[in-house]
Amino acid sequence: MLGMSALKFLEDVGCCRRCILVYLGDRSDILYAQLSLVNETIQKFVQQLNTDEEGVVVCSQDYSSSEYKENNDIKKTIVNDQNEVCTDSDGTVILSKNGNLEHIVKKQKCAVCITCIGLLQWGCSTDAVKLLSESVSHAGHDAAGFTLALSFPVSLSLRVHWIWALLLQAYPQFPTKGRDDHVGTIKDVWKNVVGPQVAAVVGKTFIVGPYQDFVLNVTSTYIHDLQDCKIMDQLCGNMFASRQKQRRKYSNGVYSKQAIDTAIKKLSDQEFLKVCSIPPSIPDEAISFSSLQCLHAPIYMAGRYNKYSRDLPQTPWFVEGERKLESSVQELLCQPLNKAVCAEDIKFSSSGREDVDVRCLGNGRPFVIEFINPCHTKFSREDISKLQNLINDSTRLIRLRDLQIIDKMGGAYTHDMIKSLDIEILKFKHVETSLYKRKCLGHHFHLKLFGRKFHLVPFALPYAASLAVLPGVGCGKTSYYAEGAQLKIQISGSIANETLHLTTQAGTYIKEFVHGDLGRTSPDLGSILGLNVDIVALDVENVALDWPPKCDK
Repeated sequence: MLGMSALKFLEDVGCCRRCILVYLGDRSDILYAQLSLVNETIQKFVQQLNTDEEGVVVCSQDYSSSEYKENNDIKKTIVNDQNEVCTDSDGTVILSKNGNLEHIVKKQKCAVCITCIGLLQWGCSTDAVKLLSESVSHAGHDAAGFTLALSFPVSLSLRVHWIWALLLQAYPQFPTKGRDDHVGTIKDVWKNVVGPQVAAVVGKTFIVGPYQDFVLNVTSTYIHDLQDCKIMDQLCGNMFASRQKQRRKYSNGVYSKQAIDTAIKKLSDQEFLKVCSIPPSIPDEAISFSSLQCLHAPIYMAGRYNKYSRDLPQTPWFVEGERKLESSVQELLCQPLNKAVCAEDIKFSSSGREDVDVRCLGNGRPFVIEFINPCHTKFSREDISKLQNLINDSTRLIRLRDLQIIDKMGGAYTHDMIKSLDIEILKFKHVETSLYKRKCLGHHFHLKLFGRKFHLVPFALPYAASLAVLPGVGCGKTSYYAEGAQLKIQISGSIANETLHLTTQAGTYIKEFVHGDLGRTSPDLGSILGLNVDIVALDVENVALDWPPKCDK
C-alpha cells in the first residue's frame, strides 16, 4: 500500500524518524516530542495513506533498476530486522506507550540521516543542548528570554530536493503538501526540540517566533558540503562554470544556498533525476556547530553635553596614525557608560560637531550612543542618574545632562539632526588695527552695519573645501554651499575686540565665513565690512533642537 511502501522507501534510503514524519506531511507539535510519540504518529500517517490509496503501489520501473539495488546494498548501516529496537540520540531504548518494541528500522549508532545530516539526531542530543546552554550562560546577557536562529549547510536543502524527486518518481501519487516548506520545517523542528531544553538549563524563556531582543545564532557545517554541491556542475554546468570564473564577484561562495536554490527551481524533477538517479550517499559524519554567537538588540542612550575645554576634540583625533590629544568628548562619555552596559561595540552620534578649540555652552549639544550587543540592558531612572553623576564628577572638561534610555526610533532620529539650527557666539579681531579704528570710530558705523543686516537674510555661502580640512579630503574637491544661511548680526563691546552673534543653519562654516579662508569663501564678513577680520575664539551658545526630552530636575 502507498503508506507502507513510502515508509519502507524512506527508511531504506536512510531518513531519520523525524525526517520521515516531515515527508509524510506532519507539521504539528508531535514533531517536537519524544521519538516514541513520533513513531506512533508515523504509523497513524501510514495507515491514513493506506486508507486513501487502494491497493499496493509499486515502484516505477525506472527506480527499480539495478542502480537502485546497487545503491541500497551499499547502505549496510540499515538493518531490516523486526526485532531490532529504536534508540534515541543518547542510546536510550524507545518503547511505545504499551511498552512493546516498535516495528521500525534501526540504524547503527554511526548512521547519519541522509536528509537532515544529523541535525535532528545529534543536533538534538544532550551534548548539543549542553553546548548551546554553555554559550548562552557564558555570554552573560540579562535578557529574560531568547530565541534561536540556525544556519545550515547548503547541501541540506539539496538533499531534501533530491529525496523528494526520487520519492515522487517511485510513488507519483504521494502527497506533496509539505515539499515547498520542508527545509523550513526542519529548522523549526530543531528549534522547538532544542529550545525548551536550553531554556530549562539557563533559566530563560524560550520564545517561539521571529527575531526577538536576544538571539542565539547557531551556524552548522558539514565536512563534505562542498563535495555534495559539486553535483551542480553536472546539473547546471554553464551557470556554475561562470561563477567559478568570477570568484571575486561571488565571494560568499560559488555554491551558495541562493545559487543552488535558484538553479534547482529551473529544473524539472525529470531533468534532475537524469543526473541524480540514485540517492545521495549516507553521510559518514553528522553536522557540527561551527559558531555559536549570542546577540542582543542594541540599546540607545541619549543626552546633551557641554564642552568647556579648547583642547578637547569631539571624537578621538588621529593624523596619519598618530594620536594628537589624550582624550575626547566621545571617550569621556562612552567609556564610563560602557563599563555599566558591557557592549561589544559602541557608536557615538551627535547633532553636529564643534572644532577642538570651540566650546559648547548653553543647554549643550544633543547626542546618542548606540550600544551594540549589550550584556546589561535593564537600568532604572536612578541607575541612569548615578551614571550621569559619575561622569560629571570625574572631569571638568565636559558636563552631561538629560541622560536617558531611548527606543530604536529615537536613536534613528538623531541621524537627521543635521537639519537643526546652531546658535553660535564668536569673538573676532581685526588684523589691520589702524584701519579698523578709522572705520569703526563713532556711532554712525554701528547704524550703517545694522542697516545692512537685512541684506543678509537669506544668505547663501559657497565654500570650496576649507584649508582646515584639506589634509583629510584632498585637493580638487567640488565647491559646496550652505543654502539659506540666516545671519543676524549684533555688535557690542570695545572697538578693539568685538563680539558677534550669529544664528545659522547647521553645517555653516563660521570660521571660514568670518576670515574668508584666503578667498576660498565669498562673500565673507571681512568683505562685507571692508576689513581684514579673524577669529580669537568661537563658542556654541546653543543648539536649537528640542531633543532629547528634558529629564533632569
